[in-house]
Amino acid sequence: MAGVMIEYDVPVPMRDGVILRADVYRPEGEGPWPAIVSRTPYDKTDSYELLYLDPVSAARRGFIAVVQDVRGRFASEGEFVPFLNEAADGADTIDWAAKLPGSSGAVGMWGISYMGNVQWQAAGRQPAALKAIAPALTMREADNGLISRGGAQELGLLRAWAVMMGFEELTRRYADNEEELYKQLADLVAASDGIPGPTYLELPTAADPVIARWDLPDLGSTAAVDVPPHQQNVTVPSLHVAGWYDLFVQPTIDNYTAAARRTPAKLVVGPWNHIAQTGMQGDVNFGLAGHGAVIDFSTSILGLTFDWLHAWLTKGEAPDDDLPVKIYVMGAGEWRSEPEWPLSRAVDTRFCLGADGSLAAGGELPSGTLAFTYDPQNPVPTVGGATVMPYPPAGSFDQRVVEERDDVLVFTTDVLHEDIEVTGRVTASVTAATDGRTTDWVVRLCDVHPDGRSFNVVDGITRVETVPGEAATVEVDLWSTSMLFKKGHRIRVQVTSSCFPRWDRNLNTADGMRTGEMRVASQVVHVGGDAQSFVTLPVIPRGTAGNA
Repeated sequence: MAGVMIEYDVPVPMRDGVILRADVYRPEGEGPWPAIVSRTPYDKTDSYELLYLDPVSAARRGFIAVVQDVRGRFASEGEFVPFLNEAADGADTIDWAAKLPGSSGAVGMWGISYMGNVQWQAAGRQPAALKAIAPALTMREADNGLISRGGAQELGLLRAWAVMMGFEELTRRYADNEEELYKQLADLVAASDGIPGPTYLELPTAADPVIARWDLPDLGSTAAVDVPPHQQNVTVPSLHVAGWYDLFVQPTIDNYTAAARRTPAKLVVGPWNHIAQTGMQGDVNFGLAGHGAVIDFSTSILGLTFDWLHAWLTKGEAPDDDLPVKIYVMGAGEWRSEPEWPLSRAVDTRFCLGADGSLAAGGELPSGTLAFTYDPQNPVPTVGGATVMPYPPAGSFDQRVVEERDDVLVFTTDVLHEDIEVTGRVTASVTAATDGRTTDWVVRLCDVHPDGRSFNVVDGITRVETVPGEAATVEVDLWSTSMLFKKGHRIRVQVTSSCFPRWDRNLNTADGMRTGEMRVASQVVHVGGDAQSFVTLPVIPRGTAGNA
């Protein structure tokens, strides 16, 4: 096995004189080797980060692998403001990497989440040496899954992320005052231990009290995160890796579809969440073949990534590969290659909600109204889903504890007499009213097993401002999935008004986010007949399953 040489804390000068530091992993020998760069705010030496990046394996594959602390984090100088300096710093780092001893001059980038977003920002500057990127599990627009979604705040992400980032921030801030440092760290540990619990319950949420208390890094402090302004200038090929239970699944897919219109691009979506790329998601085992380390028993996430980058950086062409889209069909337990996304053969099918709790794609359903009260002091708890909170964890969990509540409406199909595959973007249209001026509507799609267990597949939220008591149509985007609802199972839809602490509670008052004032809301959903409350499922016709 080829040897690897590692240089630690190599200085990387930025255009404004600030010095960032990187660890450089290089193959033994003189090269030349293509270079790949990953830029992280989470500590370039952290074993958890290195597990995802595996720069040693990258070097053994013939890359000079550069892992750098971003500005203001760990070994790097400067002040950290989320996303603000990543475009310029990324472009400078790429130019620097291209000139490393032994470098071929061709540079790529790889990494997930924040490390995926910084790739778009750097690529938008069009550094000449950059030849390909591989952004995985990453965001697109701040108001679609990062800071908020459907108008509701991504509380579970924002507050937990700020607390996590705070430990390094406080360590730097009080480096010359050991006594104060220990006091501040002890208080932040208490806040971390209060997740879930008191840390999430603090109000108001407009100016986050937890973030303000310690002046923690705030994802909402800058709009530089948005990919589209950067992506317009990106001309290099891109590999996109997403997970059906990742909080950035739709943004990653949207990044792919936008990129594929201009440059070579590939999309891979597995049954994964943000932290664990395994076939086991929550209570459901979607199959060993879905594990990110043994994709289809033929490769891995890193294998696909390094193959993609090596081909473009050394040959200037895509690897010998199959179709541009590769998805894991949950329920079927199989990978499938597709020529496109979304799938043109998918048939958008309305499943309507009935007053008797029925859910059906056709026929007359009982019409009427269903009512419940939503109390923000007793919100519906988050149980799994596409999240990234320390607790509760992401994935697919039995929802019966949610469905037994009086403030959750449940609609279920008859037992399926044949398999139904749903692959694509799921949406809902709900005709509803509330007695306040603002409230939230949450819709969730579930797979009900023959033994009665109900497992979440996708969900979404929409925050509305309304005329009290006036029914209106509410559109909810549940994002994309690929699920085979098996013969003998049932399809279920939940409608409710909260999912806490994943999303912040709507306090049902006009100024509640600023003041913390809350009230109980009376909710009414119109179903059946002409009410047109329904979910739209992209159903794949039988016999058109594509390429396994």
